[in-house]
Amino acid sequence: MRTDYFASRLEDFKAQLKEFRQDDEARWKYEAEELQRQSKILKDSGYSDAEFKEELEQAGINVSVLERESEKELERQKRIHDELRKIKPPPARRNNKEQILMQQVAALAGSHTWLYPPAYEGWGNAEDCGFNLGLGEFNTERHMTGDGWGIEARAYGTQYCTLWFYYFPPSAGDLLVEPHVDFQGDVAVSAHDHWYTSTHAELRLKLHFDLFQHYWDGEQTATIIDEHRHDSNTAYWVDNHRIISKTLSVSANDIVWIKLTTLRLE
Repeated sequence: MRTDYFASRLEDFKAQLKEFRQDDEARWKYEAEELQRQSKILKDSGYSDAEFKEELEQAGINVSVLERESEKELERQKRIHDELRKIKPPPARRNNKEQILMQQVAALAGSHTWLYPPAYEGWGNAEDCGFNLGLGEFNTERHMTGDGWGIEARAYGTQYCTLWFYYFPPSAGDLLVEPHVDFQGDVAVSAHDHWYTSTHAELRLKLHFDLFQHYWDGEQTATIIDEHRHDSNTAYWVDNHRIISKTLSVSANDIVWIKLTTLRLE
C-alpha cells in the first residue's frame, strides 16, 4: 500500500514538472511570434532599408559608397571586438571562498536545512545554456552580431535558462529560501554608430527566482549586467555573488519547487 502511495506521488511530481515546461515553451513561442509580427508591421509600413536607401538617393547621397564604408567599418569593429574578447579573469582574492562560506553560514543562522545541488532538472530556449545539474550550474556562451545594412540590420533575442530544485517541508509554516548564486565570466560589447545605420548594442542579464507550492509566489529579480552602448566599446570580467530570498507559507510534506532562471536580452 505504501509503495503504491509513493508511486502515485512520483507520477504527480513528474506531471507537475511537465506542465511547468509546457508553460515555459508556450511563453517562448509567443514571444518569438510576437517579435516576428512587430517586425512585419514595421516593414510593411515602409520602415525598411529599401525605403531608407531610396530617400538617401533622392537627397543626392551615393548609397553605394555608404555601403562600402559600412562594410569596412564592420571589419574593423570585428577585429576590435575579437581583441576585446581576449580579456582574462583578474587575480583571485585570497580567502574569497572562505568569505562566501561565512556569508552563507551567517545568512542561514538558525536554519536547519541546507539544500545543495544537484538540481533536479534544467531547460531553456537555446542550446547554449550549458547545464551541469550535478553542480547546479549554468555555463552559457552567447555571441550575437547585427546582420545586414541600415535600420533592418538587427540581432536580438531572449535567452531563458532555468534550473529546478525541490524540497518537501516536514511541517507547515513559513519557509525561507535564500539561493546563493555566483556569476563569473567575461563580457564584451561593441557598437559603432553611423548616422545612416543607427547602430547600438544592448546586453542585459538578470536572475529570476520564484517558489511554487499550490501557486507561484511572485518572482524576485536581480540585475547582473545592464549594458546600453552607442558608438562605444567595453569589456570586463564579471565576478558577482548574489543572495536573494523569499518566504512562502507552506503545508507539510507537499513539494515546494524552487525555480532559478537566468534571463539574457540582447
